[in-house]
Amino acid sequence: HQSSLLSEYLLHPAMLNRLGASDSRVNLSFGLHAGWAIEGAVGSEFKIDASYLSPNVSIATSIERATEPYGVSVLVSHKVIELCSTEIGAKCRLIDCVIIVGSAAPTKLYCVDLDCAAVTVDDLPLPDMPWNARQRVKARRHMDKEKTRMLSKELNVAALFDADPAIAEMRSQYTTEFLETFKMGFLNYSEGEWVVARRLLLHTRNLLGRDDGPSSCLLRFMAAHKNQPPEKWKGVREMDSALTETSTPTQTLSAASPWKSTMVANPSSAVSNFNTAFDV
Repeated sequence: HQSSLLSEYLLHPAMLNRLGASDSRVNLSFGLHAGWAIEGAVGSEFKIDASYLSPNVSIATSIERATEPYGVSVLVSHKVIELCSTEIGAKCRLIDCVIIVGSAAPTKLYCVDLDCAAVTVDDLPLPDMPWNARQRVKARRHMDKEKTRMLSKELNVAALFDADPAIAEMRSQYTTEFLETFKMGFLNYSEGEWVVARRLLLHTRNLLGRDDGPSSCLLRFMAAHKNQPPEKWKGVREMDSALTETSTPTQTLSAASPWKSTMVANPSSAVSNFNTAFDV
């Protein structure tokens, strides 16, 4: 969202013809889940790719798909939160508890609150340099150095939420009042007190000055049941009910795009699904 290069691409006539708006932005959605997976080679003598088989892969895919109806960019299961530090877990907001196909136990869903629209495009001029083999090597070395730094155990990731200007700007609207009000609304929703939950979530839906996706998602679910909790309600619903809900229309590239891929970082670690426009 800060890249001036991407901003210029969006003004290209072909992109304007495709998207039909000059204020479009490149958006990424992430679904994060942790669990085991079996890695195997699939392909032929001409091309072999790594494939991962596990219910956890399907769960990660379902979580990524749910980012749209929940109106968030990053959706995380409680399995990942349990692997995080207390400080990082506190940066995430519990927004629902669902049953996902492939999992026998309920899955708590958390979002990372980031308002990408709050970030402005950098006005720095693009570097005037030839993009050749030498520059590619320098860029690769820089990325490797940054990767090593980010994976270092000494790095305080939680501190980045406050120290990084872009992240701080994207989180500035999520005040203590908003978070506490949503928390009370969600607790009442979970306990079946939907009259109180609806009142609180209606407040948080517009408290940010724009629509809050998780608040709207829960309100749509309650409205579908005439704001009365189902019989034997225990605060858990099927994930399919969230995926089939109508969310705010957005323009995205075709789901059949070759850039959509599922990745597993480690068979015994996090299984992540990235819907991104980069060849990773």
